[in-house]
Amino acid sequence: MKKLLKKYAWHPARGLLASLIAAASIAITAVATPANAEPVLQSAPWSGPLYLWVMDNGVGSQKAVHKLVKKFRRDTGIPVEVRVLNWANAYAAISEALANPDSVADFPDVLQLGSTWVPHFASTGKLRVLDTLLAQIDSSRFYPELFKASRMVGSPDVYSFPWFLDVRVFFANEWLWHSLDIQDSDISDFSRFLGSLRAINRGELKNSEMKRVAAFALPGKDDWTGPQQMAPFVWSYGGEFLDCEEGSCRSGLLDSLTLAGISVFVKILGDNELAPLSLSENSAQNAARFVNSEVLIHYGSSELVRQLDYPEDVGGLRSSAIADDGIMILPSPEGPRAHYTFVGGSHLALPKHGDSVRYAAAEMLLSYLLRSDNIDGFCRAVGFLPSDRGLISIWNQDRRYSQVIQSLEIGKSFPNIPEWGEIECILNKLTNDIGTALSLNENEDIRGREVAKLLVQAHKDVNKVLRRDDSLDEAAALKMVENALLADIPEVLPDDLKFEHPTSLYPMWRVVDIIIVVAFVLISLVVIAAFVCLIVCLVRRKK
Repeated sequence: MKKLLKKYAWHPARGLLASLIAAASIAITAVATPANAEPVLQSAPWSGPLYLWVMDNGVGSQKAVHKLVKKFRRDTGIPVEVRVLNWANAYAAISEALANPDSVADFPDVLQLGSTWVPHFASTGKLRVLDTLLAQIDSSRFYPELFKASRMVGSPDVYSFPWFLDVRVFFANEWLWHSLDIQDSDISDFSRFLGSLRAINRGELKNSEMKRVAAFALPGKDDWTGPQQMAPFVWSYGGEFLDCEEGSCRSGLLDSLTLAGISVFVKILGDNELAPLSLSENSAQNAARFVNSEVLIHYGSSELVRQLDYPEDVGGLRSSAIADDGIMILPSPEGPRAHYTFVGGSHLALPKHGDSVRYAAAEMLLSYLLRSDNIDGFCRAVGFLPSDRGLISIWNQDRRYSQVIQSLEIGKSFPNIPEWGEIECILNKLTNDIGTALSLNENEDIRGREVAKLLVQAHKDVNKVLRRDDSLDEAAALKMVENALLADIPEVLPDDLKFEHPTSLYPMWRVVDIIIVVAFVLISLVVIAAFVCLIVCLVRRKK
């Protein structure tokens, strides 16, 4: 009975509510932002085709993009061909294309770039400056932290516009969370977060199929999201990956506050009682365990919410264990000096290639994709937050996304410097190497020494990329890092967790959702019946 109720509480109720909110958002957007909602589209001399390169942005993304370019052709007469890139090799493919544009038959006229990639490709001189489009596209509506990546540090020029936001939040399995009788306050800071993870794993939490559930997981092997995973720890302890002043940056990896945050990350990653299986899995495997209700808390991005609406045959999660149990979003733990979570996303840019006629057509496509209604439609299909602040306020009415949107208040992005792409690769290698070092050694002293070596080397590599002279006393640095890693990190365990699942557990908000849907259906039936009666009466009068 619990599963049946949960199924219908989650899917039809929320699906219907989401549809109603989506319909309202289109209407509100059309009224609130007329300049962006319906710009005049005119046929351009360029007959096409235009080429649009985008990444595979998850379930529903390819269908949504093809729907948009089909509408664009209908409105302008210009056909658009789409190439979909895999995120794993997109950076290399784009680099090769921009370096040799004449060798690429479908060289992109409009290009999706990860937000941290924009400054790098702008610095190569391969992207067009888009300052002339600022008023037409209305750049003031974009979320400021993401729009920051449209420029390079020290340059006023704009090279891209934000398309959607990728916000990292702490998800929890709702049924398991409530069954533990655990409170948000039990993870309000990192000491309590660590204590709660330890207490939950000691209690041997089990899911509805009586399988063991891990409290949390971090990716420690063959992963590509290391800096994003580490960032909340570093920033919340007051640290920074880079120390930048007046456009000049150096590595911040060995700063004391940065090391304090990294130490918490390393502690969780390497402590089997805090986050078992972390050293043998990557972020995709972490997410799969959460979807299978084998992990209680997952640090992931917002598209997970939308995936619950899609069936399995298109890659969705509608029939998954987590869809049955439900998801909730937890407040991010606060650090002793700050409170941050990672926010990134994707931008749209115009590469340099072709003549003015083709450029004009590419600008039309860019402006079309960035129209408020088109951003809204695309983001609703894939589940990422829109880059448009007006749309974000509308999405905030959806309970599923309101807590994600609240995380924007503490959202922080990586530095918008050209060298960040190389630095991110160094940091990714660092986190994977730390995972390997921890998996090969169980002795804490040996672990401290090995991880210290990796951090000092990464520090030197980052400064090399930044062309900073580094007169580092390596022996002293190693000792300092070892001491930081071995320092005691306090833990506060929660009181009286419950590990016996209740016979019935049904959150009040789900009851409210069902009541709203039932009321909507009943009102609709009454309206339809009244309309039918009116038609019948009019017909009889005419007779």
